[in-house]
Amino acid sequence: MSDPQELDRELREYIEKEPNLRREDRLAYLKAVYNKHLEINKLEHVVNSGDLFDIIATAKGNFFKLKLPMQISSKKIENGDLTHIALIESVISYLNSMNLLKKLVKLDYRD
Repeated sequence: MSDPQELDRELREYIEKEPNLRREDRLAYLKAVYNKHLEINKLEHVVNSGDLFDIIATAKGNFFKLKLPMQISSKKIENGDLTHIALIESVISYLNSMNLLKKLVKLDYRD
């Protein structure tokens, strides 16, 4: 946890700026203060066996949906890489659904 005086100072600063902030900026500002002082980003997330088997099952389902020819960025994907692509998609999907990443992550598929 951080210094209570610093938290108090930053919240007072927010209250002074609040009337001049756009509605969506208010939430972003408060989230930044919240994450900084409550160390919410340092909490652990444990993947249990149920999560693991869900990730694997999703990967198996994704595998059958993948079609060749496929291109990610400028690289042509070979048949042997499809299992890896399916597993990566499944892991990324899990991380995104649990809000464990700061940004939405996805593969750069090209037609």
